[in-house]
Amino acid sequence: MQLLYTKRSPYARKARVLALEKGIKLELVDEDLQNKSPRLLSANPLGKVPTLILDDGKTIFDSPVICQYLDALNDKPIFIPRSGEKRYEVLKWEAMADDLMTVGINAYMEKTRHPKDFSVPFVAAQEAGIHRAYTYIEARLDSLREFTLAPVAVASAIGYVHFRLPHLEVKGALAQWFTEISKRPSLAQTVPTA
Repeated sequence: MQLLYTKRSPYARKARVLALEKGIKLELVDEDLQNKSPRLLSANPLGKVPTLILDDGKTIFDSPVICQYLDALNDKPIFIPRSGEKRYEVLKWEAMADDLMTVGINAYMEKTRHPKDFSVPFVAAQEAGIHRAYTYIEARLDSLREFTLAPVAVASAIGYVHFRLPHLEVKGALAQWFTEISKRPSLAQTVPTA
């Protein structure tokens, strides 16, 4: 299987962590999103990453679907409970983390596209959302103690914010949690880079 990705994508990071933890071999294909390859555009008409190309040529995208697909390949370990309340709790955390990633990307891209005249109110609103998310996560750290897709997604989101918006680093108990989980080899190997 090939994973079309970028080294900086927090969405792709989730899938990479799951694959590493579950012992699933992925051929990583680093894509240039400014000059999208015919391979990427053929696999995903929107040219987004991550996109998973299966051995039979079929494709799977976006990261929540890729993570569910990878998790179903084996039970060692299970990252998304197969049913019941625990399943929806994990998927809720993943959705919240994905939204945190999007907010971080929006703030970063606004400053990148308009470095001299970016929308201060827009960036301030995005940064306020990030702070609210941090408060929400820190108040519920007990929900992230079991190593499932939930903490993987949250750590991927925080890691991306630190990478692109370092002035928004986590503090306190959330910083301690993030430091500890980041030591896990699968997360240490997938830290975003430019």
